[in-house]
Amino acid sequence: MKNKKLKNQRFFKNRKGFLLAEETLKIIIAVISIGFLVYFLAALYFANRDAEKLEQAGASLEFLISEVNLQREEVVLYNPEGWVLTSWPHGVRKGFDNVPEVLGGGGLINDIPNSCLNIGWEKCICICENTWLDLQGSYCDNKGICMQSDFEVQGEGNQIELNNLPLTLNINHKNKKIEKLQ
Repeated sequence: MKNKKLKNQRFFKNRKGFLLAEETLKIIIAVISIGFLVYFLAALYFANRDAEKLEQAGASLEFLISEVNLQREEVVLYNPEGWVLTSWPHGVRKGFDNVPEVLGGGGLINDIPNSCLNIGWEKCICICENTWLDLQGSYCDNKGICMQSDFEVQGEGNQIELNNLPLTLNINHKNKKIEKLQ
């Protein structure tokens, strides 16, 4: 009788350990599932935010080009914050005009975005999400919008940062230049 009681105690101890491991496994699976859900929701949020910024860039660029065509001397841009207005081809020398040497060499930066080249435009104006390390035309292909224009953007590295919005731009029709109003 004593052996049977001892055997039952061992069985229950093992069963309690087994239940503990089973519950731990459920908790780990739940935490992993919640982690995937958080990742999915964050990815969805950022994808939506990027699409919204690209839409704002398109509307701002369309407004700018229409104002240029209407011979306006000043234009106010409101969106998207943190992006840049730039013109192509740059004609800016690497290592000069505050363009970092990280780009290497001392040649001209003339990479026109494919979105301009594919349509046959020789010159275009773009609003793009920018980093100085990615000053080549490809960044406008990935996160930017371009339109044909003979006007050249005057600013640091032939671009104007869209910060502290609204931003007033001066349009010089005689010289075909767009610059930030001081």
